[in-house]
Amino acid sequence: SKMWSKCQRDIISYESFFRLQKLFVASLLVATNMSMATSSALNSINMGRSVAFVRALRNEARNSVFVKANSKSVPLVGFGEMLWKEYKTRTHERFSARRFTSRTQINSTTEEKSSEKETLEVAVPAKFKPYPFQYHQELTVKIESLTNLGFGISRVDLEQEIDENDNKIQRKWVIMLPNVVPGELVRIRIYRNYNSYSDADLIEVIEPSPDRIDPICPLAGICGGCQYQHITIDRQRKMKTVQVQELFEHVGGLKKEAFPSVLDTLGTDEVFGYRSKITPHYDAPLRSKRRKSPEEAAALAKKSYEIGPIGFKEKSSRRIVDVPFCHIATPAINDALEHIRNEKREEAKAGKLKKPTKGATLLLRDSDGMVETDPKSYVNATVGDLVFRFQAGNFFQNNPFMLTKMVDLVVTAATQKSPAGEDMTHLIDCYCGSGLFAIGSSSSFDVCVGIEVNDKAVEEARENAALNGIENCAFVSASAEAIFKSNNPVRVKTNKNDLKQVGSYEINDIETSEVLVGDFPRDTTVVVVDPPRKGCSEEFLEQLDEYKPQRVVYMSCDPATQARDAKFLVSYGYEVVSIQPFDLFPQTRHIECLAVFELNKNK
Repeated sequence: SKMWSKCQRDIISYESFFRLQKLFVASLLVATNMSMATSSALNSINMGRSVAFVRALRNEARNSVFVKANSKSVPLVGFGEMLWKEYKTRTHERFSARRFTSRTQINSTTEEKSSEKETLEVAVPAKFKPYPFQYHQELTVKIESLTNLGFGISRVDLEQEIDENDNKIQRKWVIMLPNVVPGELVRIRIYRNYNSYSDADLIEVIEPSPDRIDPICPLAGICGGCQYQHITIDRQRKMKTVQVQELFEHVGGLKKEAFPSVLDTLGTDEVFGYRSKITPHYDAPLRSKRRKSPEEAAALAKKSYEIGPIGFKEKSSRRIVDVPFCHIATPAINDALEHIRNEKREEAKAGKLKKPTKGATLLLRDSDGMVETDPKSYVNATVGDLVFRFQAGNFFQNNPFMLTKMVDLVVTAATQKSPAGEDMTHLIDCYCGSGLFAIGSSSSFDVCVGIEVNDKAVEEARENAALNGIENCAFVSASAEAIFKSNNPVRVKTNKNDLKQVGSYEINDIETSEVLVGDFPRDTTVVVVDPPRKGCSEEFLEQLDEYKPQRVVYMSCDPATQARDAKFLVSYGYEVVSIQPFDLFPQTRHIECLAVFELNKNK
């Protein structure tokens, strides 16, 4: 009776309504003397299930059971009817924009009921948080912008809330969803609520953007490999330019007038069929959480299994989408993909999988038209006049059409004369990998030193220098933080500036010398950094500040962490000279970005 009385009063907020709803269900459980096992289910009951429960009580309760409501005895059926009527009234009046259940209208299959419609209840996930929207609640929203992950952002007004001083507060709530373009009016369906935003799926584009196009790939709407196939390439690159600009302003904390505007995103005409490496995945064909003995594992590996989808993760979940053809991969990779997929499935059926309780990642690396699938095999890549050899599974930029342009711009930035008019003479390549930038710049510097934590990559860098006849490059296996304070000299061959005349020939006098990186001349030294996605460590940035090279050339695969690090560099006395984004991976959210910093000694 007390609980029913509460329902007659105004419901202050959504949360209190949800709590009352649980109390209503609890009262009905007590009234019908249901089992404790059923009562314990209240601990996990959610909005959708409680609605179904109330409806079931209304329809199936016995007339002989009575409960006390509004100071009079009412049959349980009557109580259920009262509760259901009140429920629907308050739902309509207080939460008209929210649907407490997800329903899909379907046509009746019988001829007599062809004009009638039925509703299908959608199962609500057990961990779904029902605030501020219900599961599969539909809304019409305007897309304001895109995140750096490629998701559209919309902001909607929530119902006014009352603070401790009885003041009304209007809250804006962020909703994110894929496959949209800024400026579009769309209809969406909520499927997850977080503490500060919600995720949704796109149902319908009501007012499309003029930059919306039909994707080439039929899987573009669900596959997480591409985020922008529905957008024209010009708009993609403009968005990436704006995104980098905003990151340097907001994440980097730099005032717009304090650094030059971001240059237009640079790309090539190859917007499909450009990617020279893909890594499709498949889930474990046998799911088991129990640790197996070696004998059990060996026996399981010999059994026949069926492999599910082989491809990439969905945009909005961790499920894998089956991808038989990838439109951004090179033609050679797609020619090999079908065979490799079939081969892996045949291995599973024949009981040849080594670890059937684990999923796996496949490798397809295109090297001059030949596709390599063994991560440990060596492949070659040509960049301008240079040849680089590396293991197929190691990191190397995956767009050969853009790579030469990127290296050329790094070399151009690194070799510009200093503000004092001096030639740059020494280059330090941090996070050097297989030696791409150090070797690519070597002809313009007296000495180049690369540092890389991956021992195998350092071996490859040394071999690549020898392969290309480069003698003024040295490579060190250590973390980038160790390079400036290292007491281990590097041995390089340097060219003297003075030339000797020998008969009618003019030759360089080449000598071998050992030098400490810490002894490089600061005024004519360039530091090139190309860190992983997480950016530079604080320790590395602090040592860079202490070392104070004249110039820092920063290549990044994540402009967000690059902008964060730029904030440190500016505080150390560096000025942003230029910011150049690259569309290294068209149709995707990924941005490669080159930022050049020059030391201002007057600061």
